[in-house]
This record gives sequence, structure tokens and C-alpha cells, in this order.
Amino acid sequence: MFDQLKGMAGQFQMLQRMMKNENFRAFIAHPKVQEVFKDPEFQGLVKENNVFKLMSHPKFSSLMQDPEVRNLMLKLNPQSFSNG
Repeated sequence: MFDQLKGMAGQFQMLQRMMKNENFRAFIAHPKVQEVFKDPEFQGLVKENNVFKLMSHPKFSSLMQDPEVRNLMLKLNPQSFSNG
């Protein structure tokens, strides 16, 4: 139980760091990204925390074909979200 709480706290901290990143905020605010995130099937995959299924989802694949969204995605630096 404590491990689960620790994991949730870590995820919350990661989300806080991500939201401070202007590139992440621009990506997440894009209307096409918002549309995919509203999809119930996609939301289920997010809850499963299965990156492979998420990336192979047809709507996500289509999103990554969009040059504007792909440019926003390329600006993300995962290392800037880590603990240090």
C-alpha cells in the first residue's frame, strides 16, 4: 500500500515538473492533442500506463503524422522532467 502511495506521489511530482515546461504546455494544449486525450479508449490506455499500446493507437499515430504536433513533440526534453 505504501509503495502505491509513493508511486502516486512520484507521478504527481513528475506532472508538476512537466506543467512547468512551456514546450509540454504547448503540446498538451494543442487542439488536436486535446481531441485525442478526450477519446475514452485512449484514456483507458493511459490508465493502463502501457506506452506501447498508446503509441500504436490509431489516433495517436495519426496525431504524430501532423507536422505541427510532431514539431511540438520534438521540442519535449524528457530529461528536463526527471529528478535531476
